[in-house]
Amino acid sequence: MQPKNKIYNGFDQNSSAMSDGIGEGLKVVQIDDAGIGSPVGGAVIGMLDVETSAFSYGMIDVEYFQDGKYAAREYQNRTVEIVDDLFQSAGITSETHRVEICSGHIFDRVRIWLDDGGYSWKSVKIEDPLQFLIEDSFSDYLVSIGVPEKIRKIEVGRDQFMYLFNWVKEDPDNRVRYCKTNGSKWKTKWSQRLYEKPRVRT
Repeated sequence: MQPKNKIYNGFDQNSSAMSDGIGEGLKVVQIDDAGIGSPVGGAVIGMLDVETSAFSYGMIDVEYFQDGKYAAREYQNRTVEIVDDLFQSAGITSETHRVEICSGHIFDRVRIWLDDGGYSWKSVKIEDPLQFLIEDSFSDYLVSIGVPEKIRKIEVGRDQFMYLFNWVKEDPDNRVRYCKTNGSKWKTKWSQRLYEKPRVRT
């Protein structure tokens, strides 16, 4: 999947400036993910050039979070490929940018890749505007596979998880293919609940 590029203006770009002197004089690029905790869909890897507000992202297909590929952590290799593609498309190099990256495990191999490439980087808590942009991009994906637009208004976390699970439960035979089925909780709990009938109160 080719990176998707958008330009977003009007954000306070100074809020993400690094102050520890690492890579002083370089521009800042941020990297984050969305969707990793969702029961539906793969994950979005997004990048924001803080100076220009250029936002781009790539998608890790849900198959990377299903039996087979997940066990080998191939999703981490796919994350490296996406970041590499995003950097190349935007002309980002270790000589032009320093990197702020989410601390999530999905980026474990990206951090090694950054070291190998000579990048100055540090793990940080990513906030808006990138957090909003990447979560909105994941919502775009969910809507594209049939999830109602209402998903955009549901806060990420338990409420969104249950909304998506119940969406799958409405038509499990056709929608389970969109689910992350690799986890032990999915196998021992959620997959068994897909075909449960609502309890009737007497």
